[in-house]
Amino acid sequence: MSEELREENQRLRGERDLLRRRLAEVEANFLRTVDESQREILLMNEALASANTQLQELDRMKDAFLSMVTHELRTPLTIISGITEMFEAGIYGELTIEQSEHLRQIALAAQRLRQLVNDLLDLSKMEAGMMRLRQETLDPHALCCAVVEQLATVAAQAGVILKNQTGYDLPEINCDGQRVEQVLTNLVSNAIKFTPSGGQVTISAEAAMENMRFTVTDTGRGIPPEALPRVFDKFFQVQSSTESGAKGTGLGLAIVKHLIELHGGEVGVESEAGRGSRFYFTLPR
Repeated sequence: MSEELREENQRLRGERDLLRRRLAEVEANFLRTVDESQREILLMNEALASANTQLQELDRMKDAFLSMVTHELRTPLTIISGITEMFEAGIYGELTIEQSEHLRQIALAAQRLRQLVNDLLDLSKMEAGMMRLRQETLDPHALCCAVVEQLATVAAQAGVILKNQTGYDLPEINCDGQRVEQVLTNLVSNAIKFTPSGGQVTISAEAAMENMRFTVTDTGRGIPPEALPRVFDKFFQVQSSTESGAKGTGLGLAIVKHLIELHGGEVGVESEAGRGSRFYFTLPR
């Protein structure tokens, strides 16, 4: 009996030693794999860091290029606009109907190009952190009235009803009036552009506990759900709107977002395809 126990003990010891050797081999292979993985991760991190540095340099070069181009475009644009205005004023003689129409098209093209140049300059300044706000105390109702008055003719030409539902008793806010007016003008212009004749665009404002909330609502074609997360992205345009003839640069809403965030506010949109859109933003009171 003791001989059998001894043999069983030896067998178990042998199995134990074998398991130990196998475990040691597994552990060695595991450590080797971990070491190789760490080296691969290190190489990948170095490659990513290099790529990030190159992207930052490309971004800097792009911003510098855009700034240079937009500044260089301003001078010839001013000349084109000035000469066009002189022709329209009859300084160089009476124009035919056809010539007047061609001049009108030139003036509109120059205006669109000037707006693109200004948008690029604004966006470049904001992304570089060079945009400075000029704080002043403003009446929200007067601000909305100024925007409605400015765009009343545009709305009438498009056959769109433009309403101002801002109350008279709202508290004043501290903001850069010129920039907030730019935001409202941009939002209302977009709403008119994408609202068919017979539709309506409404601007309103209301006071919350700590914020003033402005809203621009339209009865236009709306925005598809898949496009909503990207409407404030630079150069993004909703495909359906461009197909229908409404043109833009894709910069306006990106500028809106930057300007409101510079004020410490928030911007957002609610929309449903075929049922209009509601753009809103808040400003700290």
